[in-house]
Amino acid sequence: MSMADNARRFHPVVGVAVAVLGLAGIVTAQHLPIRQTVQDDLTTRSEQALRAAGLSSVQVGFIGRDGTLKAASAAEADRALAIVRGLEGVRVAVADVPTVAAPAPAASPSPTATAVPPTVGLTLSGGRATLTGTVPTEDARKRLAAAAAFLAGTGPVDDQLKVDPSVTDAGLDALANVVSAYGQGAKDVSVELRDGNLSLAGTVASQAAKDAVAAAAAQTGATVSDRTEVAKVQQELVKLPAVTFLDNSTTLTAAGRAALAQAARILTANPQVKVRIEGHTDSNGSTADNLALSRARAKTVLDFLVKQGVAADRLTSQGYGESRPARPNTTEANQAVNRRVEFIVLP
Repeated sequence: MSMADNARRFHPVVGVAVAVLGLAGIVTAQHLPIRQTVQDDLTTRSEQALRAAGLSSVQVGFIGRDGTLKAASAAEADRALAIVRGLEGVRVAVADVPTVAAPAPAASPSPTATAVPPTVGLTLSGGRATLTGTVPTEDARKRLAAAAAFLAGTGPVDDQLKVDPSVTDAGLDALANVVSAYGQGAKDVSVELRDGNLSLAGTVASQAAKDAVAAAAAQTGATVSDRTEVAKVQQELVKLPAVTFLDNSTTLTAAGRAALAQAARILTANPQVKVRIEGHTDSNGSTADNLALSRARAKTVLDFLVKQGVAADRLTSQGYGESRPARPNTTEANQAVNRRVEFIVLP
């Protein structure tokens, strides 16, 4: 066949179709890394939030900004969905719960029977956890004892709980999660469930732990009085002046260096404290560039603190780019707030 015949057989429409398909492939290839970064970040943050609330058994995965959870029960799914849907960046979250046969109808209670709500008290003082009160089942007692043991760490647990089948389980489903959410390293913890009222007190290592306690407490259905406080070191770090950099740079400004010098003095005075340094940006620029810049700035802060005498094994750094704005990126003032470095005291 001659070259002229080949030319006649190649219709111009074919060339246009090939060009369109090629362009679509390029766009898709560029979009996939960003989509992967977003869904990996959402999955990681969801797992951390669920673990902090005592729901580590719930599985979570994301496709883009849409999440799917796998839980063992409807109650567990409801608690997990409330946490995941509240995270920044999540668009949709649904739960998959195994279908189980409906239980046989319970016998009608005796007209003279009176429902007695459970009473549970937990205290943590000097590393020793003490449990008191009455619960309806041995399983409920074991769950609370395990949560108390986690809270006490290597300290002893004095389990004085009694089992009484006449007591209801109102509020008990999530109570163990409340105890666990305080985290190891919490001090002077007091948790009391009585007559449908839940009283909380104690000192936790970070704002993240305080938020986890509040989220778990909300799932008990009790009326909550929360006097939980964040440790002094975290409060001092939050009050520091902003750590600032030159525009689109990892070079600290004079004000930024002064703020980090104060942070170094706080950490030096509290040698037992470990801190995660988090870098954040506004939404200007590409997602990939913002993520890289936030990571580099967080590492710059870590290196500065090490040079100031803070032990490197007490510090970690992480960048989140534009994915966790403190305020909507709608004004220049809000964007300035979102360009920030945060210090998170670890449990």
